[in-house]
Amino acid sequence: MNNDHASSPLVTMCVPVYNHEHFVVDSVRSIIEQTYQNIELIIIDDGSTDRSAEKVASLIDECEARFTRFRFVSRPNKGLSGTLNDALQWATGTFFSALASDDILYPTKTEVLVKHMMENPKCVASFGSVSLIDDQGIERGFRKSAGKHKFDEIFLLKTELPAPASMVVLQAIIEAGSYNPEVKIEDWDMWMRLTIGNDKFVEVLPDLLAKYRMHPANTMKQHDLVHDGLLLIVKQHKTHPLYNRVLCILNCVRFRNLATGRKKEALGLLAKLLMNPDSYREPRLYQGVLYLLLKW
Repeated sequence: MNNDHASSPLVTMCVPVYNHEHFVVDSVRSIIEQTYQNIELIIIDDGSTDRSAEKVASLIDECEARFTRFRFVSRPNKGLSGTLNDALQWATGTFFSALASDDILYPTKTEVLVKHMMENPKCVASFGSVSLIDDQGIERGFRKSAGKHKFDEIFLLKTELPAPASMVVLQAIIEAGSYNPEVKIEDWDMWMRLTIGNDKFVEVLPDLLAKYRMHPANTMKQHDLVHDGLLLIVKQHKTHPLYNRVLCILNCVRFRNLATGRKKEALGLLAKLLMNPDSYREPRLYQGVLYLLLKW
């Protein structure tokens, strides 16, 4: 691909910022340092109560010089889906990428994914693999996979689609109705809405293209919130033939998470799962049993 403004599609990149004063500069700078040139950048501070907006403001001159179009907005909190929808209203790119304000891109991320999308017109969203970093930016591992996935695999939680390393056809997001402000797991909801009822697919590449920051806050309260968020999305697909099986999968995930600390609740859920034949083909059930017995 000849990476110049005349021949390369415009890519809209959005950074929703919320209370990441220690990380946001590195996130934005990783977009500045992309090898792909034709980028418009939208940064929206979603009502941060720390110095995040001030940190972004220190980069405005550099961003205005670097990007084809640039916009920075600081406003009261709307939540992530509302912030992404605000960005879509201003976006003019062919492709759309969102980057959390604590994650980091590898320099070739945009170049690699644009090339892939241009060569695969039925690919509605593409993803790189990710390395895992801690709060100090030290690499702690990686999640690497590859493959094409359609709706059923996404719905059945058989895929890992790393949002920091994503690129989506912007018009497809608009046609899918943009992001739903009623759901908390907005990315999984979007990947399903992009692929349901059509021949489109999403694809994960093995290339490491982003750094996903892990925070030491993976609490049971968060597991509760994630479970409730996933359940809300699944209930939008009650008429789908896989609906009951997906409910079972979510309960197996729930059981596995409860088994490490809330064992009485886990045992109650296990009794119900053992009455459902679908449970026995779900690896998370067996992981939960091991956690129940061995993790104290």
